[in-house]
Amino acid sequence: MEENKAIRILYMEDDAGLARLFQKRLGRLGYKVDIAHDGNEGLEMYRQGNYDIVLVDHNMPGRDGLQVIQVLKEEDELLPVVMITGSGSEQIAVKAMKLGASDYLVKDTDGGYLQLLPTVIEKVLQQRRLAEEKRRAEEEKERLIKELQEALAEVKKLSGLLPICSVCKRIRTDDGYWQQVEQYISEHSEADFTHSICPDCMRKLYPEFADEIEAAEQEEELTEVKVSKELLERHES
Repeated sequence: MEENKAIRILYMEDDAGLARLFQKRLGRLGYKVDIAHDGNEGLEMYRQGNYDIVLVDHNMPGRDGLQVIQVLKEEDELLPVVMITGSGSEQIAVKAMKLGASDYLVKDTDGGYLQLLPTVIEKVLQQRRLAEEKRRAEEEKERLIKELQEALAEVKKLSGLLPICSVCKRIRTDDGYWQQVEQYISEHSEADFTHSICPDCMRKLYPEFADEIEAAEQEEELTEVKVSKELLERHES
């Protein structure tokens, strides 16, 4: 059982003989088991160790099992904790579950509950893994939502009315300054600018070159159409 070698168990049990029996049986299955003989000692061991699961007896000196479970769940709400009660203590087990215990076992006089422990441990650890996966998924969801909200906030920077000069076309900022439209849009979006001259402005500013440039552009467009047509015909053939 190679997988169980990494599983560390803390068992809080004031009955030394029962604790040794528990430790011996689970040790044979590959689990690493540490024993605490009262509630206060168990809490200190838990804080200093790195345990995958904690098993708690109910009747212990210092703090009883219910008090220990309450403290453990306050410190780590996802920590797998199993309550082990004496025979006929189902009511204690119910209280333990309400406090946050993951499961419980009732001791029987024949020690049969020890045979059930590996199954209970694996079930509880699987529940812990699923809970951690769910928490990570929720954290990832929250992160993506936050990123989306930030992205939408960036997009909204250019929404609404922009005061723009009707003559020079500069935009007035929130601080009252006037900026070139290119500078303003570049600072408030991901857009970059590349400059050219439209045909109308070309005729106003450079009338002597307008006809020549327009003819060249038309020739370039005709060439592009011709090339595209040839490529299409090759593809179809």
